[in-house]
Amino acid sequence: MRIVKASRCDAKKLFEIESSVFKGDCFALSLASFYYHLKNSIVYKVKIGETVGYILWLERKNFFRLYSLAILDKYQGLGLATTLIEYSLKNLEKKSLQLEVRSSNKKAINLYKKFGFEEIKILKNYYENEDGVLMRLER
Repeated sequence: MRIVKASRCDAKKLFEIESSVFKGDCFALSLASFYYHLKNSIVYKVKIGETVGYILWLERKNFFRLYSLAILDKYQGLGLATTLIEYSLKNLEKKSLQLEVRSSNKKAINLYKKFGFEEIKILKNYYENEDGVLMRLER
């Protein structure tokens, strides 16, 4: 397993992962969005032979926002999301981190809490027909 910064040549593979993991989700990123973010944001990919997942961070003035995290289904449960977050914490400068997550996604919420993220507030109807949870990690 290897984690490296993704580049523009990874856009199509990252889009394939996004489309597979977030099938039918109106918030799923488009291929054009990946080209944009690979130029303007921080994207780390995890490889096990091929690219099997990624984490996308937006840099804001005072914090980083975790915008998307996806691992192909057949590689879930191997600790790759944990490894991507650990790698991010080591490689992003010491700003606060923030994210939004579906209130029903208890697995993700528990993962983020493991790293010290705290639930800040409920975001009413943030997602289509569902509340979100704003989480933050102060560093």
